[in-house]
Amino acid sequence: MMTLPDEIHHTGVAVPLAIPVLISTDIERAAETYGSKGFAVVNAAHNYLILRRRAVELHISSVAQIPEPQCVSAYIRVNDVDEWHLAFKNGSSKRLSGVEDKPWGMREFHFVDDDGNLLNIGQMLPAHVRMDA
Repeated sequence: MMTLPDEIHHTGVAVPLAIPVLISTDIERAAETYGSKGFAVVNAAHNYLILRRRAVELHISSVAQIPEPQCVSAYIRVNDVDEWHLAFKNGSSKRLSGVEDKPWGMREFHFVDDDGNLLNIGQMLPAHVRMDA
């Protein structure tokens, strides 16, 4: 059985943690894109966003251009991947995959935003949950 971390920040987010920092050439567009997926802006500046959806936090940094090769990505592990997929269908879904059970024990989908950032979102399949982790 998984246990929750003992260290919980007053915001309800476990600390320490790793937070993906995505990049965008249009920070307002990024806020709108992720807002339509259920993320709320927690903090914003002209060149940086902190977004949160439940206990998942993303940071987005403004850049003048997307560097080549573009390879910024993050994996977000959730307990309700189908509900997340439904939220990501909101708005543009031209770069949204379907949900699939993968042979490595995850049920997941991926989303590529307008700046080419790749989010893989998945949950562990029940047969692959380790009890000693």
